[in-house]
Amino acid sequence: MSTEIELGPLVRRWGLPVKQLPSATAGIDELKPFVASILKEALPFIDTAAPKSPSPGAKKLWKSKGTKSDPDSAAKVDVLERAISCKELQAIASKHGIKAKIEEETWAVRLSAHEDAAKKGTASWDEFEHSFRLEHAKTEMAFTPNVIAANEAQRWDCTGIEVEEAGQSWDRFSLVVEEMRHKVGRPILKDRTFPVLQLSCAAKEGTGASEFVIVSIPVPDFATSDKANLSKEKDALIAFYVSIERIRKLSDGKIEWLLGTASDAAGVLPLWIQDKALVGIVWKDVPLFLGWIAKERAKTGAKTSVPADAPPADSDAKEGTEQAPQATTGVPTEPTTTVSDSAAVAETAHEANPEATDAETSKTAEEPKSEVAAEGAEGNTKA
Repeated sequence: MSTEIELGPLVRRWGLPVKQLPSATAGIDELKPFVASILKEALPFIDTAAPKSPSPGAKKLWKSKGTKSDPDSAAKVDVLERAISCKELQAIASKHGIKAKIEEETWAVRLSAHEDAAKKGTASWDEFEHSFRLEHAKTEMAFTPNVIAANEAQRWDCTGIEVEEAGQSWDRFSLVVEEMRHKVGRPILKDRTFPVLQLSCAAKEGTGASEFVIVSIPVPDFATSDKANLSKEKDALIAFYVSIERIRKLSDGKIEWLLGTASDAAGVLPLWIQDKALVGIVWKDVPLFLGWIAKERAKTGAKTSVPADAPPADSDAKEGTEQAPQATTGVPTEPTTTVSDSAAVAETAHEANPEATDAETSKTAEEPKSEVAAEGAEGNTKA
C-alpha cells in the first residue's frame, strides 16, 4: 500500500455538522456511499500506523513514543504519534469548502497484540468482538468509572450494506450517534459531553482473516438536533474526539488491537498541552479493559457479556444485550480512570490543567462551544 495517502475531510477532529448526517429515514442507497466514504478515509490512514503488508515508508509518518507495560496486560503496548500540520488541514478545508478553526491535529496511537484466550492478562476473540463491535457504548459505561451518562441518540438501519474497500469486503454495518458525559474533576472542572457519529463494520466472513473497525467522528452541533439529549445539557462542555479502532486476527493467531485518536477537551486548555497529555495516557485502556474483563469472567465463570443497563465499573454486572443504553446514569465511587477514546480526552482536561479555577470554567461556559459548532462546518461533504 502506498504511503502517499490523501487525507480527507470526514475523519477529522473538526467533525461533521448535523446537516451532513444521513437523513433520519435514509435507506441503503443513501447510507452505502456515506459509510463507504468514511471507510475510504479511515482504513488507509490507520494502516500507515500498523501496515498489513510491508511498507517501510509508512513508519516515517509516525513517531514512536515508547512502549508501556502493566500487570493487567500480558502484552506490551506501543505508543505512536503523528501530527497533521495546519498547512495540510488548510488544504483539505479549502478543497472541500470547509469553514472550521484550523489547528494542528495530533494523533496518538496505541498498538498491542494479545493471545486469543479467555484468561488473565488477555482476552478471547469473542470477548473482543462482543465488547467493542457489538456492545461498544455499554462496555465503555461498564468499565469506565468517570462515564456518568450515555445515550444512543440516533440509529440508522444498515441491513444489507456491503462495501468493498482497502482490498476487503465489509458488512455487518452499524451507524449511530452516541452521546457520552464524563466527569473530569468536579467541582473545579466542568463535565465533558462527547457527541459522536460512530460507524462499525466487520470483514465479510469467508473473505479473509477476522477483522472489525470502529470509526468515531465528532458531531459538534448535535445539540441543535431534535434527537439530542445529553448534548443539550447546559452544565457540561461539548468536547471532541475522532478515532479509528481496528481489531483483527494475525497470521500467528494473536489479536492485534490498534487505536488512533485526535481530540480536543475544549474549555481553556491549550491543545498542545492536551496533546502531550493524551499521548501519555492513550495506552491505558488496554490494561484497564483486560483487568475489567478478567474480573467479569471470574464473576460469571463464562464468556463476559456487558450489562444491559451498563452500570459504572463499581456496580455489579447484569445479563447483557446488544442494545445501547438510553440516557443511563450512575454515580461512580472509584477514582477517575481512562479506558476509552472519550475517557482519554476527558482525563486530559484534568491532567493537563489540574489547577484550573471555577472562574476559568465559568468563562468557557459563556463562550461558543467551538468555532466548528458555531459555524456548523458548512462546507463538509460526504465524498
